[in-house]
Amino acid sequence: MRVMLGCYNHVPDGLPDTSFEELYQACYRPFLSVLNRFPDVQCTVHYSGSLLRRLELRHAEYLMLLEEMVARRQVELLGGGFYAPILPLIPNSDRLGQIELLTTYLRKCFGRRPRGCWLPEYAWEPWLASTLQASGMDYTFLTDSQFAEALGESARPYSPVITEDQGRCLTILPVHDCSAGPGEPQGFVEAIEEMQAAGGDLAVIMAPGEGIRDLWERSGLESPDLYMERTFSWLRNRALELETVTPSRYFKARRQFPRAYFPGMASRRFMDDARSDCLPPSNGMGSVRRAILRSASSSALYSRMHFVHLVIGQLRGDKSRKKTAVDDLWRGQCADAYWDAPSGGIVRPAVRAAAYRALIEAEQTTRPKGSFKPGVVRADIDFDGAKELVYQGIDMNAFIHSRGGAIVELDMIKARRNLCDVFCVEGDGRPPGGASFVDRVFRSRPDDRTLRRPWTGDAGTFSAQSYEERPDPGPGLGVSLFRDGAIDLGGSMRQVALSKRYHFGRKALRVSYELRNLSAEPVLLWFGVETRLGVLDGELESMSLDGKALDPAAAYAGEPSSHEGIGQLRLASSTAPLTLTMATQAPATLALSGIAAETPGGETFQQGLLVFLLWELSLPADGAWHTELALESAE
Repeated sequence: MRVMLGCYNHVPDGLPDTSFEELYQACYRPFLSVLNRFPDVQCTVHYSGSLLRRLELRHAEYLMLLEEMVARRQVELLGGGFYAPILPLIPNSDRLGQIELLTTYLRKCFGRRPRGCWLPEYAWEPWLASTLQASGMDYTFLTDSQFAEALGESARPYSPVITEDQGRCLTILPVHDCSAGPGEPQGFVEAIEEMQAAGGDLAVIMAPGEGIRDLWERSGLESPDLYMERTFSWLRNRALELETVTPSRYFKARRQFPRAYFPGMASRRFMDDARSDCLPPSNGMGSVRRAILRSASSSALYSRMHFVHLVIGQLRGDKSRKKTAVDDLWRGQCADAYWDAPSGGIVRPAVRAAAYRALIEAEQTTRPKGSFKPGVVRADIDFDGAKELVYQGIDMNAFIHSRGGAIVELDMIKARRNLCDVFCVEGDGRPPGGASFVDRVFRSRPDDRTLRRPWTGDAGTFSAQSYEERPDPGPGLGVSLFRDGAIDLGGSMRQVALSKRYHFGRKALRVSYELRNLSAEPVLLWFGVETRLGVLDGELESMSLDGKALDPAAAYAGEPSSHEGIGQLRLASSTAPLTLTMATQAPATLALSGIAAETPGGETFQQGLLVFLLWELSLPADGAWHTELALESAE
């Protein structure tokens, strides 16, 4: 039997250097250094461009060894998207550009142009065949479970097939992925033995390079080097029955394959994570784009990425500036930031922050220096059929959604961060988890549980329904919104109207509120404004309420802590050029609580801070209540 053995390797931007170094010492170094001692064992390897750059910076000796092994044809490198994007989720020009960027990098560093393309999470759409072929790719890989869905179980054992789109052909190899099956991940030896038992003349075995550490720890051996040595020794000892080959060597001996077509699909773990709660478990098939509907956070980042793509497309004349902006855009397309990847993915604040930082940087690059004028544009950036309001300023950006009249992204330009970047498990169709200035109405004082669960327990629909834009009266640059509706006050319905105006300054955002009773009877209610800030307790140097110091660790821990008659909250960061002050004209009850989220693997990450301002109001017939909130930055 011929065995095509390999691994794929990627570390997302945002992963700290300590975590990268642990992966290098436990995974990347043992695999390659031990493989080097077995020149008769051939392997196929993929590295994302972002990982190669990190290795080039911190471990240049690793790339030197890799270059030597590529030169003697022991290792064949695979191409793909430079920043490991899910290819069906990004625009076509970015797909072609990212693939060509990694191809150029590999050709310059290792002297060989890759002919095979690696697809993160085996994310496939039928039109990818022509895209990859146009990028100079001859083959790619899909899992044996994807082959089963397309060809049927009766076709086992699977062999390579040709697929085609618009007359352009691509060879697809069936992969047994050591990490994709049910139960614990397999080692190379166990996977090969399973494939031998299934029969066939070719076994394609791939595994994530980052999984070597777990396999070594389970083996009980003293070091990952010993684990890899045992694996490669097993292969060498069976050289008479098993021959390791690279794809290029295999294709030289055989070029004709049957034709097959594959529907849109991805790995089971990706599709299962992408499914919404109202759908049955995925069989690995369906639109890969369902991933962006799984959480409001992934949908928001996806929308932001496409908005920046359109902004860059309007840049004319300055090729150097456009090239810089495009590279930043591509960095913001890293797949880990869009779903619950094995690395922690979208649940990791640092991974999302890296993507937003790249996208903000890309947009900033497109702006003409010295002549940019702040303004408000209207565009449907989240593809829901309604236009959003986008304020683009010198020191901040604000994206205002008609649903809830809330700010769904608030960029601090100098700090290159989105203050609304808070992960939320809520699906698409509600404001993202980090929405700011969400308006909520209650018939009685809400308890702590209600405060911690957004959009539940409201007497009205202000937090979830669309606001109407009104002509802005000024002064200055602003946006005026309005909504009226009935609220349920325990069996009696009252009509109220809410007007809010966002006023944008250089480093300050002010929100003016008017709540008016439209009923002929008085109204007694509780009005709340909910803001979720993507600021972590570990990066805060100080926190204070009306000038009185508050322990950040205590504020982020446990149940919400309530404070009466508060007029100002101040947060000062020790790790970023950012100091925030949130103030209200009418003193309020202030509830603070940390926000956390858990990965599918059970790891918990702090996400940010819930700030909830609450007022008890008694409005006479046709009476009104006013206040103004301010969020200022001293970045």
